Amino acid sequence: MPINGVQTAVFGVDDLALCDKFFTDFGLKVSAKSETSIIYRLPEGSYVVLKRSDDPSLPAAYSKGPGVREVIWGVDTHQALDGIEADLKKDRTVTKDPDGTLHCVDDLGLGIGFRMFQRQPLAAKDDQVNSPGRSARWNKHRAWYEKATPQLIYHVVFGCDDLDKTIGFYRDRLKFRITDVARDRGVFFRAEGRNDHHNIFWARTGKPQFMHISFGVENLDELLAGANDMQRKGWRSQIGLGRHRISSTLYFYIQSPAGGEAEYSADPDCLDDSWQPRIWEPLFGNQHWVAALPPFLETPPKQDVHLLVEERPDLARIVT
Repeated sequence: MPINGVQTAVFGVDDLALCDKFFTDFGLKVSAKSETSIIYRLPEGSYVVLKRSDDPSLPAAYSKGPGVREVIWGVDTHQALDGIEADLKKDRTVTKDPDGTLHCVDDLGLGIGFRMFQRQPLAAKDDQVNSPGRSARWNKHRAWYEKATPQLIYHVVFGCDDLDKTIGFYRDRLKFRITDVARDRGVFFRAEGRNDHHNIFWARTGKPQFMHISFGVENLDELLAGANDMQRKGWRSQIGLGRHRISSTLYFYIQSPAGGEAEYSADPDCLDDSWQPRIWEPLFGNQHWVAALPPFLETPPKQDVHLLVEERPDLARIVT
């Protein structure tokens, strides 16, 4: 059942024009636009769709306010898509569009879908980095960026009050891999057919909540150019630039009128099925360094408070 990442994130928003300005400033490219919806296409072939919150075609809201109303996962073969349909029909209603797209809800009530997704290859730039004792780039400059142009969707993040349900559905039903666990905080899941550190993170927030969506850019230079450009245009970040220890990802979160935050991401870890999940003390795992230290991190945890464990069948119970 090779699910290969987020194919489409469908938002329900209150102000379509304002959200269009945000995502256009952010670097997404409009594919289609009408009075009731806007579609952006990323170079990998994934999409972001904006619809008005009261659009009757949207699934029921997972949480209050604007945010992602449906995550449509890509699947690499028709056979895999048929297998997902047959399995999910055992215990929930599954509808099917004329193009074969499936729609249902997960065990937490979030709208999800599945459709064929042949990801487009992305051309990697020659990103040679010089460092003390290592001269990799000769007689040429680094690439220059004026703003960011995201190429793909790395992951989506939601809050919930029952992490066991996320494990039972995403790991056991959809065959996502648990990659890491933030103790008493959340679970990172990687789609079977993808190698990013995670494609969805479920956080224990005590309530249903859309938190953020992550978009991949080339490197730190592009990430910083995008962050600076967005701030000059009036968009704001709460904590600024940082890097996660858990996934190694460089990040810059920007508060979004479409709900939650939109994230520029670069340099995440790549994993395969030989990876062994670890359990982390959340604050240690979440921040390696950060531009504006949140109040709860003013006293950083000691270096030895994170815990590393081998993968084991009872990982669902270790979360708490």
